[in-house]
Amino acid sequence: MNTLIFSAGILALLTALVHIIAGQIDPVRPFLKSDLPDIPKATLLGCWHMVSVMLVISAAAFCFIGWFNFVEFQNLVILLSASFVLFSVVFILVGWYFFKIRTFIKLLQWSLLLSVGVLGFMGVI
Repeated sequence: MNTLIFSAGILALLTALVHIIAGQIDPVRPFLKSDLPDIPKATLLGCWHMVSVMLVISAAAFCFIGWFNFVEFQNLVILLSASFVLFSVVFILVGWYFFKIRTFIKLLQWSLLLSVGVLGFMGVI
């Protein structure tokens, strides 16, 4: 077992659950009740659920690769880890636009995403 990659998977699973459950309550429901036209709503909701799928698949891949210590999948772990690090950068940049330095408190998603990416990278070193 590669505990670092497996830990990245467990944390990614937690991230996916937070996204799916808490995300439905906080950003998605109010967004769907807004006066925005239906086409942008449908597009953004579709993107939201695409992220949900990506988070769950990534979590499963990290857990599977970490549990069985499949070293032949290190390139996939590197790719997924880089994705999570870049996802955190996106949250920081978007948050900075809206909240400046307060983004590190207002949009904590960056910390989970970055942690998953770092754990994955550490697991292939």
